[in-house]
Amino acid sequence: MANLYFTVDSALLSELGEKLVETVHLALVELVKNSYDADATEVKIRFISDENSINEIQIIDNGSGMTHEEVRNFWMRIATTNKIKKSFSPIYGRPRTGSKGIGRFSCRRLGLHLRLVTEGKNKGMQEKTDVIFPWEKEFTAGTDVTTIKCPGILSKSQKGETGTKLIISNISQEWNRRSYDYIKRKLAVLVANRGAKREGYKIDPGFNIMIEAPQFDEKVVDLRDHLLDAGWGTLSAYINKNGNAVCKLVAMDIGEKKFISKEKFSHLKDIYLKIGIMVDEREQIRNSKILALGSLSQILNEWGGVQIRFKGFRVGNYGDDDWLDIDKERGLRRTTPEKELYLFAQTLKGIDASRALLNMLSMRSYVGNVNIREHATGFEMKANREGFIESNSFQQLKLFVKFCIYWATIYREFYLRQKAKESSDVARKYLEGVLDEKIEKEKVVTSAVDYIQKEVRNIVNYLPSKEKRIVQKSLSKATDAILQYEKSNTEELRHLRLIASTSTLLLIFSHEVKSLLGLLENHTNTLEIIKEKLDKSDQNQISYVQNDLNESKIRFEDLLGLTSLISVDSKKASLTNLSLKERIAKARNAFKIIIDDYDIDISYDDVPNNIIIHNILEAELYSIVLNVLSNSIKAVIAGGEEKRIKFVASKVDGKNVITILDTGIGVGKDMYEEIFIPFIADPSNLLYPKLERNLNPADKYIVGTGSGLGLSIVKDIIQLRNGSISFQEPTETWKTKLVIELP
Repeated sequence: MANLYFTVDSALLSELGEKLVETVHLALVELVKNSYDADATEVKIRFISDENSINEIQIIDNGSGMTHEEVRNFWMRIATTNKIKKSFSPIYGRPRTGSKGIGRFSCRRLGLHLRLVTEGKNKGMQEKTDVIFPWEKEFTAGTDVTTIKCPGILSKSQKGETGTKLIISNISQEWNRRSYDYIKRKLAVLVANRGAKREGYKIDPGFNIMIEAPQFDEKVVDLRDHLLDAGWGTLSAYINKNGNAVCKLVAMDIGEKKFISKEKFSHLKDIYLKIGIMVDEREQIRNSKILALGSLSQILNEWGGVQIRFKGFRVGNYGDDDWLDIDKERGLRRTTPEKELYLFAQTLKGIDASRALLNMLSMRSYVGNVNIREHATGFEMKANREGFIESNSFQQLKLFVKFCIYWATIYREFYLRQKAKESSDVARKYLEGVLDEKIEKEKVVTSAVDYIQKEVRNIVNYLPSKEKRIVQKSLSKATDAILQYEKSNTEELRHLRLIASTSTLLLIFSHEVKSLLGLLENHTNTLEIIKEKLDKSDQNQISYVQNDLNESKIRFEDLLGLTSLISVDSKKASLTNLSLKERIAKARNAFKIIIDDYDIDISYDDVPNNIIIHNILEAELYSIVLNVLSNSIKAVIAGGEEKRIKFVASKVDGKNVITILDTGIGVGKDMYEEIFIPFIADPSNLLYPKLERNLNPADKYIVGTGSGLGLSIVKDIIQLRNGSISFQEPTETWKTKLVIELP
């Protein structure tokens, strides 16, 4: 039998290197993927050039390298199935990024000369293989590739570092700035690997790429740092020697911002974090040369999250899970920051502090590490090395990281508000051009609606009568909805401006009342002098007048105490712990005239003295008590029969549960939620008609005329302080039951 054998022409290598890998930048990416598959933690790429062009590219990694046998059996074998058989890297269990076994022939695409230097471990010895591949001389068309000798040197030693070095010369002259930026975008996905734990393998410490390319004006580029700086913003922070958080944000259209917390993290030291804030939207990518939208989606899915590194090593699965509870809080729609961050949000123009966290990003959108360094204390690893044992230090670490992320989120909310304003201004100017007239900001919506109605009517005139009626009806409903919404927003803004101006008038009035109280004090003292000169019966009469004046003075002083809270600078106000019963008593006294005149029974005997509301501004607690008490007073007066109001409080599961009951007109179940909507003062339209009949005209200004903002404000304050408020079905003896929970 005459057997026949295949031979392989060297031209095939050109086909594999130049046809399957179409461009030089794709070829380079393939070679870096080989380093990733070899469990390298770092790759260095060097572009070396002379005065005219790039003449050499070096790719150096610290991976597992290859033994002499592996070079012969795998590297020198075209289209090996090694990666198919072994789909995960041997040390860290990384999913292999290539399977065809032709990535190495990308070298042929990059240049005409290759030197491979690789070191691997073999039976306790270090094997170094140094091979030359003269593509341009020996690998010519017509030559059988299996007959070509590649000169090499094998050396062995007891010690050494594993890894592979590729030196490619006689470079293809296709490199330019565009292809250089392309490889950075492609490799960004690989450097997003900041570490992982895969079952059955060692903990993957991550993968980074350093690029040296002076001809592209970049001496040494840390690609991972560039990646973190490419998204919407970069957040960094540390704990200073006083225990304060020192935060820095560099972000799109924000610039560089710094903040030092008043809050102290006394259990933390030698902590540092750096986080890239990545938003999966093209317009919120700062550096598109590094980060492409398609790559970003893959990065966030695979590597999004804040990891913890303890003395240089990644800990457990922190970063793969929601260890900061950010996604949990997003799900609960907690939009209000706490304590000093709430006050900070108030300093930014256009920000609603109670909704400053409305656009909180998912945990996956934060890519970075918290580094617990050498001098940190209080952190103890679990026996299985999968995380930390709960401690004061670990709890404060979570609070510190969340504090920093929330602070950055507030600035992103500011950015979004500014962008919305810019878009609004652009739209207004465009509309002015269309209408050829100047449009005031307040009339943009109505002008736009008028224009749309006019244009649509012109179009529908060409439709058959039936379709014309349908379109006109739909148009009418849509434009009415827009105009009603705009009217509601305008009304809300008007009320808020009115409240702001009223606050100033109230403070002026308070100053005048203080002067009046001084005079009242003087007259009371004068009466005391006169009383001593009168007989007994007249003295009793004077004493009665004095008592009445003293009661009025005390009531005025209490009222002034409440109004003075308005004058407190909210940025300087501090959270405190307050007795609930004392504030209810003062609030009741504020309505004493009404209570006495209408014979209203207000009881708070079931509020224990030890009920303390924690971490709240005094003005906030008074606002809650005064608003709910005012509503109950109006309700019982409108009811016209038995007028009883009762406060009950107790501690349940670590929270203060406060119940307000009254015998007023009640609230229908279908109104339990609607009543908290701003400007919904009387959703059933029953309260104010009845109140009008039963209330003296002069008294309506004491209990309030109903702006519809009271309960909305109360709800915002309570949610700000991590509480809740709801109407519940009352027992038979009561008409309304309002339940508040506060820390």
